[in-house]
Amino acid sequence: MSKVRRYEVTAAGDFASVLAVLTDHVGLQLVSLEEVERSWLDTAAGTLAQTDTTLEFRTPKGEGAASLTWATDGRVLVHDSCVAASVPVQVGDLPESAAFARLARLIDGESLVLGPTVNSQIAVLACLDDEDKTTARFVFDRSETLEGIALPMLLEVVPLRGYDSEAAAIEKLVRRSVALSESATPMKALVSFATETRANSSGLSPEMSAASAWRVVLQQLTKSITDSFSGVLSGNDPEDLHAFRVAVRRIRTLLQDGGDVIDPESRDRFRHEYRWLGDITTPTRDADVHLLEFPELAASLPQARRDDLAPFNEVLIRHRNECLSSMVTELRSIRRAEFGSAWIEFLSDEDAWTGCGALSDEPVLRVVIRRVEKAHRELVKNGGKITKKSPAISLHELRKEGKRLRYLLECFGPLFDPESLATVLRPLRDLQDVLGEFQDTEVQGEALLELAGELATTDDHSALVAIGGVVEQLGIRGSTARSEFSKVFGRFDDRKVQRAMNRLEVTKSSGKKKR
Repeated sequence: MSKVRRYEVTAAGDFASVLAVLTDHVGLQLVSLEEVERSWLDTAAGTLAQTDTTLEFRTPKGEGAASLTWATDGRVLVHDSCVAASVPVQVGDLPESAAFARLARLIDGESLVLGPTVNSQIAVLACLDDEDKTTARFVFDRSETLEGIALPMLLEVVPLRGYDSEAAAIEKLVRRSVALSESATPMKALVSFATETRANSSGLSPEMSAASAWRVVLQQLTKSITDSFSGVLSGNDPEDLHAFRVAVRRIRTLLQDGGDVIDPESRDRFRHEYRWLGDITTPTRDADVHLLEFPELAASLPQARRDDLAPFNEVLIRHRNECLSSMVTELRSIRRAEFGSAWIEFLSDEDAWTGCGALSDEPVLRVVIRRVEKAHRELVKNGGKITKKSPAISLHELRKEGKRLRYLLECFGPLFDPESLATVLRPLRDLQDVLGEFQDTEVQGEALLELAGELATTDDHSALVAIGGVVEQLGIRGSTARSEFSKVFGRFDDRKVQRAMNRLEVTKSSGKKKR
């Protein structure tokens, strides 16, 4: 059997542009395209790694069932849907098939342990001959860690038996069309390396003082703000503002949970300023979302109604430009400049971080675990109170509580056991997605109706009718998210997640809690 060949994609461009070259220029046939959260499983003894095989658990971002893929060197031995949406742990959790029975015999009763986890876009493409027979498969993989670290994009070439020459010919064409470099490193190894590198380069260790750790993370988040600031002012790429606001929200969480760690006077001052920074950037971000999502919303309408929306698109563009102008004025203001200078000075002042709180000299892991456990208890307690009759504000407040827990876990992620952290973050992110969809559709619907008022004075009301259809679609999406809450929250409020919470401090070497 011909060997699978692996390449790192070094071409300029994102996943979509490279995929377009492979399909439109090279002529490969797109077989499947999926966006998944993907985890590698093995026994504690590394049984699968010792046999040069891998077991992947994949959870689709949209609709669809979770699946398991058992493979060796890029060739799939078996792929099957899972009965349950949870990660299989025991042999009895595996799908019932002859192939997975072989896997069960291989692991011989050992439990499966969750390993590296990433978010992935995976495209499977096929090279077809004149008779439409597949001569080779190509697997194009773009992944990033749960912390958002982008990994090298990989392209694997899998020749089919008996078609070596045809596969070699199309592979040569691909290499002429896309910049590639040969790689012996599979994605699982890239993930493990990135995770270890992040832990080693994060500047965090469980034994360092809470004040020192808070300071390190705040400095890293401040760098993210600084790196995106010029892009925010230009307004050319909405992702710059998104990255800016994520860093701001995380800083606000660390300030909120920095009681007895950060100097009280400084903490109160900067909590107020960062709240202001979030407020002045919100309208522009909302306007960006309106423009980004409007084409998809419009596509849900009949073609005639879509054409009626053209005047409203101009309203959205004008509104976004007005929001951007106001935001830039605030970001260039004396208040923002003085606040920014004071913040940098605060982070740089050694004295400001020495003996600054009752817990400032405590080991950071001890302090963070207590904050995480409290945030988890509150989220579970308040989420359990949500019923079908609960007002929307209750779900909005729950979303804020979920963000607090998520940001604490992610900001101090290198301190925690990676497997336990991934087990907690997966259902937490799903919960955040549902709550976010519910809130965003409600806010977006109200904003679109308000902006539509600019068209009310025209004689042609066709645009208003079309906008009503868009708002109706948003309402349907919101209702769907609301109905999914109970199921998604149940996956978070689960004994498996609670066990993972209890093991956040567990190290692989000792198997015991550190405190």
